[in-house]
Amino acid sequence: MTSLQPDPVAPDPARAADRPRKLNATSYVVLGMLCHGPATSYDLKQRIAYTIGNFWAFAHSQIYDEPVRLVADGLVTETVEQGGRRKRTYSITGAGRLALREWLASPTHDQTEIRDLGLLKLFFAAFGDREDLLRLARDRYESHRARANGYLEQHGRIVDAADPWQVKTLELGMRYERTVERFWADFIAELEGEEPDK
Repeated sequence: MTSLQPDPVAPDPARAADRPRKLNATSYVVLGMLCHGPATSYDLKQRIAYTIGNFWAFAHSQIYDEPVRLVADGLVTETVEQGGRRKRTYSITGAGRLALREWLASPTHDQTEIRDLGLLKLFFAAFGDREDLLRLARDRYESHRARANGYLEQHGRIVDAADPWQVKTLELGMRYERTVERFWADFIAELEGEEPDK
């Protein structure tokens, strides 16, 4: 994939206020992906699955609905295939690139959200039993270990092809997974060193 090319027009915060609708994270995902080239909704789904889908999850229906909204906003254009399945291909407009630039230039103070089922179960583990807790720790260890190894393998495939900032997101993913893997490994050792409840 190619890098996002700088737009000669400087972002103007006043323009965002003129838009008929407030854009959300999915809007910017679609705009960002279309900076790499025109795409159908299916193409967008595939691009996202292999890239940011590793750290930003949302319903697939949003990927199909959002381009239509962006067309109405004037940030994306739509070309409909004549005949056949009448496939719709979307392309980003100059206004769409500008909207993406304004978003990239805006402050990013939001706290990171973590939706981890393992942590949720760990929080309530006092109401379960020790065997369940140990199984949870082992499951989470294996899951994070496998994902970290997958990221490492993916890094080897893309490091010479992707832009450096895309590679950086993968490197952070690798560090995160290794850190959490280590947490669960230490927790397993702690549990296995305890005497079982009588």
